[in-house]
Amino acid sequence: MRKVAVATQLIEKRIAHADHVLAGIPGERQLAEELGMSRTTVRMALQQLMDQGTLVRQENGRIGVAEPADGRLKKRTVGVAAPAMASADFDRWREGIRGVLEGHPVTVRPVAYAHWADPALQEALSHFDGMFLIPPAEKIPAWLTSKILNSSCRVVVLDEDESEAGLPSVTLFPPAAERKLFDHLRHLGHQRIDCLNAQAEDEVILGRIAEWRRYLDEEGLPGQLRSHAVAKPFESAYQLIRDALQEGRPVASAIFCTTGPAAIGAMRALHEAGLEIGVDVSVCAVNGEGIGQYLLRSLTELASPPRALYLQRAAEWMLGEGPWEGPLLIQPQDVPLFEGESTGPAPASPIVSLRRG
Repeated sequence: MRKVAVATQLIEKRIAHADHVLAGIPGERQLAEELGMSRTTVRMALQQLMDQGTLVRQENGRIGVAEPADGRLKKRTVGVAAPAMASADFDRWREGIRGVLEGHPVTVRPVAYAHWADPALQEALSHFDGMFLIPPAEKIPAWLTSKILNSSCRVVVLDEDESEAGLPSVTLFPPAAERKLFDHLRHLGHQRIDCLNAQAEDEVILGRIAEWRRYLDEEGLPGQLRSHAVAKPFESAYQLIRDALQEGRPVASAIFCTTGPAAIGAMRALHEAGLEIGVDVSVCAVNGEGIGQYLLRSLTELASPPRALYLQRAAEWMLGEGPWEGPLLIQPQDVPLFEGESTGPAPASPIVSLRRG
């Protein structure tokens, strides 16, 4: 009987995590193979779950999950779809989503996808009640936008503005907020601001670079863009700054980084070149991804506001029945500036160089 109890627990766990939503409850034989148990054991476990009202035998003979009794709300399934790669920022979005959905009758399912036509993403759109979608470094294609708009799955795009395509979107860093970083550097006396990017130039990154260029034009400041993504963002940024210093190319005393990882890679290269961060050279970034303020030296950054605050309306719509109300784009009016140790008064020269010996 112990094996039956284990099989029962494993099936209950599948139900709790909404595994059945995509493909239903497997047949007795398949379930026995997947669990590594005998068909007799699985049959007894399934019967036990039917006896307690968790499972029911459907008209077609297949076993399914029973509808909630006593007027309880049916548990909804919400996906969090993100590119199949590691990202501290993705993790922070997931934490915010879990926080805003806590206490609701909902199961949150992760969905990792490698490309827009990935079956995992398409199956989620076809079977889930709602989905928070984090795009890769490219716009959502028109064919997928059309499919989303015609799907019963309520989709909200995160970290990219797709409102013009008709999709509710939540972003945390409006490009105009970058002026806080630039003004901070100007207040410290810096006369040149370089821009460093180490990620694919998607719409978000291009917007940040455009805002940097706009500021330089308005203020009449010089500056150089270094943008190349050949490896992980940390490594790309490190290589860009290291190579520039070793080859004697000009590097500004103030470096604006489009992301936190770019800043971390840059600071390592500058440190190895014998330059003191916050004294010889200032580094700042958009979004330290939860770790910037704990670095040595702490990173001056546009800090991420509480994500749950901006996910609340999206979650309510996703779990409700009514239409979306209000603007499709949700974003902060203001983003806090954290003044870390990585920025300081401008040195005598607006250009820094490798220190020998």
